[in-house]
Amino acid sequence: MPLPNNQEENLQKTAKEMMKATTKVLGAVLQTHMQYILYKEGPEGLKKVEEKMAELGYPILFKEIKNFEYYPIGIVSLPVVIAKTIFHWSDKEIFEMGNHAPKYSAVAKLMLKYFVGLKRIVKQAPQYWKKHNTEGELTCDLDENKKRVVVKLKFDPLHPLFCVFFQGYFLRIFQFVVPNSNITIKETKCMFKGDPYHEYVVRWE
Repeated sequence: MPLPNNQEENLQKTAKEMMKATTKVLGAVLQTHMQYILYKEGPEGLKKVEEKMAELGYPILFKEIKNFEYYPIGIVSLPVVIAKTIFHWSDKEIFEMGNHAPKYSAVAKLMLKYFVGLKRIVKQAPQYWKKHNTEGELTCDLDENKKRVVVKLKFDPLHPLFCVFFQGYFLRIFQFVVPNSNITIKETKCMFKGDPYHEYVVRWE
């Protein structure tokens, strides 16, 4: 599918940079990307993403991805960049994609099944992160009196749009464990802006 020359060049450059990363991520993450693309764009949309991955030199077939096998983070993340580019998604769609992901994720479902409750989720979050990713570090600081959790993520997500994606993702996790509340999330530190880690502050009323 042809893109304007500048978009095609930017996408090729971005893909090459993303493939340099050494982190590996569970295929369950790719499966959640697939589900959201199907939800927004249908089977034809998913096919377009696969075709563009092949054009860029990194072919994948979503239906062949294994939930509990590890894949290079570049392969896992590039479909999101492609989808945003070819479907002209805004940050709203990227946030929504992240927010939908825990509902589809096999790993998230297991965690939420066995680690019920806010305190247990916060305690187990670092191990949960390590099950998803071979690199990076995540911590959560809970202040129940202030009704706040500070999520700190030291991790290179390869592209700034994933800052928005993670806002949606972390919000959904806490929506599961703090039901019937008005929950908000805000990124207060960002490695793309020179901070030592990404920081997200989750609050509820």
